[in-house]
Amino acid sequence: MIRSKVRFNLESKRQLLLIGIVLALFFAIFFIQPIPQDQDYHQFADQNALFFIPNFWNVISNLPFVMVGIIGLVAILKQKLHGSLTELSSNYSIFFVGLIFTGFGSSYYHWNPNNASLVWDRIPMTISFMAFFTAILGENISIKLAKRSLYPLLIIGFLSVIYWFVTESNGTGDLRPYILVQFLPVIIIPLILWLYSSPLYRATLYCCSFDCLCSGKSIRTL
Repeated sequence: MIRSKVRFNLESKRQLLLIGIVLALFFAIFFIQPIPQDQDYHQFADQNALFFIPNFWNVISNLPFVMVGIIGLVAILKQKLHGSLTELSSNYSIFFVGLIFTGFGSSYYHWNPNNASLVWDRIPMTISFMAFFTAILGENISIKLAKRSLYPLLIIGFLSVIYWFVTESNGTGDLRPYILVQFLPVIIIPLILWLYSSPLYRATLYCCSFDCLCSGKSIRTL
């Protein structure tokens, strides 16, 4: 009885900590002024054309996302992604599908960098981020929570990009919802992995794919 009460108190403290951080970041981001898209973001160091492809190396450097996404999706369909939960197959599948479209969408964006083409880079990226985040929730906290939150979070991610593009088109660009969608999981996921222990062995392909996605996102902001 005492042991179960201690576990309950510990679980409550973990949940309150995570909820508190989420709420703090949510209110903090909306206390700052709207953030428009910096147009210098579209100016990349390598702008060389090769084989009639503009910004050649920027374009083809995204194709590995397609390859990894296909490999991961096949592994899920064949149930050969070790260290995963079959109950979260939809979360894993959407993550890898998002990687595939990230490769194509990012290549399209780098072919002709502008706000309109950037939409097709950001939407699939939010799909992968949200799917990975819910998978982490399922592996460490609650499978039911992961399955219930998957599609609402995907919709929120999608709407954050649409909101940015609409406001940008109206001359009042606001990246704040998109920034929250992109970077909140990056902050919360390490905390979840630290606060909760999972018996799962992390699939190398699965985790490396997310690392590459985060690295690509970080390098692009430099």
